[in-house]
Amino acid sequence: MLSCSRHSVHWETLTQVETFIEEQPDSALTALQRIDVQELAGKEERAKYALLLSMALDKNYVDKTDFEVLQPAIDYYRSHGTATDKLRTYYYEGRIYQNLQKHDELAMQCFVKAVTEGATSDDILTKARVLFTQGRIYSTIYEWDKCIATYLEAAEYFKSMGKTSSYVNCIANVINAYTIIGDSVQAEKYIALAQENLDGCSAKIKAHFYSCYLTYLANYGQDENEIRTAINDYINISSTSGTDWLSVANAYLKIGDAPAAMDALSHHGEILNTSQRLKFHALLSQIYKLEGRHKEAMDTYEYYVALTDSMEYARVESDIQFVEEKHSLELRNLRERARNNRTLLIALLLVITISSLLIISRYRLKAKTAEAELAKREKERYMQLYTQMEQERDSLTELLEQNKELNQTAKNALLERIGLLNRFFLANITKDAKTSKEVDKEIEDLLENKEVFMASTRMAFAGSHPHFIKHLERCGLNEWEMGYCCLYALGLKGKEVGEYIQMKSHFNNSSDIRKKLGLPEHGTTLGTHIRQLLSEA
Repeated sequence: MLSCSRHSVHWETLTQVETFIEEQPDSALTALQRIDVQELAGKEERAKYALLLSMALDKNYVDKTDFEVLQPAIDYYRSHGTATDKLRTYYYEGRIYQNLQKHDELAMQCFVKAVTEGATSDDILTKARVLFTQGRIYSTIYEWDKCIATYLEAAEYFKSMGKTSSYVNCIANVINAYTIIGDSVQAEKYIALAQENLDGCSAKIKAHFYSCYLTYLANYGQDENEIRTAINDYINISSTSGTDWLSVANAYLKIGDAPAAMDALSHHGEILNTSQRLKFHALLSQIYKLEGRHKEAMDTYEYYVALTDSMEYARVESDIQFVEEKHSLELRNLRERARNNRTLLIALLLVITISSLLIISRYRLKAKTAEAELAKREKERYMQLYTQMEQERDSLTELLEQNKELNQTAKNALLERIGLLNRFFLANITKDAKTSKEVDKEIEDLLENKEVFMASTRMAFAGSHPHFIKHLERCGLNEWEMGYCCLYALGLKGKEVGEYIQMKSHFNNSSDIRKKLGLPEHGTTLGTHIRQLLSEA
């Protein structure tokens, strides 16, 4: 995620290009071609570059017939980006399909998605271009109502952006559509509307308007002079942008000028598509008929009919007319699926919530039971430790009373330990905290301090009977073992020493000490030997 959020030094350039690509497409293309693609960082940046470069190429009349440039944008903006990013990407993807020719169905799919995905975009010009291109595709399959509707919507978008030429271009196509379906009233309405805005148009758009106007006159015109004037005006205007000689021939046929019509057809040049071929042979058949060449007229007309049938068959076979219906059905299915998913999700959440409440309740019940059991065990442990401390205190007090001959240092060690135990009992006797973990810890610490007591006892004997301690050291006893022996020196018996230190290895310790002191495995007890050594020291 962090990697995707970083941009290279070219990001600012891409952002700037986006601001002037519409008005200066040549400068935008130059700026983009200077960028080293290998230096672009992340999918977002590569997608933005791919989209801008595709836009610049299209605006500079470079018709791409592959997706090599646009593909990074197609891949990224399928699930990322703004409504404008999606609108533009689908539009230029559709334009590539159109450049490939015979892919109007795929192109229409892209344009329908562009309208849906880019609904909230503020890129009015791209919206207008999408609608305009849709209108052209509708005209190829004779969907005249949709054709007119999309052209008029595109016209309003272009008008709102001050694009007069594009606006009139849409209106001219509307005129042509109304002429074809025989609605002369609507055709005249939009002819007047186009003429009001014609001065602000380029020569190419003016020529296109006059081409459509000639088609209208060829169907509904009555004045020969008006038609000839329109033909001459059109030829003069279109001389720099290419003349539609088929429209000119059709106008000449209207006034019965067969030679002029044939001359116009001879200027037409290469016939590029089936639609032009169809119109060409329809006109040629009529010219032959006017000239009295009936066989040629019939042969040409038969070719025209065969060509018409093939076009109609291709139109019926094409799925273009069903693209919008399929897309609408897909959207309805998606919405229905979304509603079903929401219902399922709500039900699932309810099940999870109820299950969670049951689990929490069960956990709390178990926790309370466990807490009660733990409290019981802690109480039992505390009482066991408390009893152990009482036994130690009583044992040490009895030892002190029965061994009057102990030197003062040893007595002080015993008194200090007994006093420590008594202070604990005094401090806790009024507290109702027998199950308290803090009290439990205090008892454990106090019992573990037996090591300190043994060490202090050893130090006491080191002061009062240094020869005794020296003898133990010469025998190889460590400090803990010497403290162990001092417990015997105090008068404790073997069993009492074992209970006092609470060690399972008591027997092994005694055995090790016996070996170091040179005592046989059986014979004199360790306690008797220790007290004898003490008396001799």
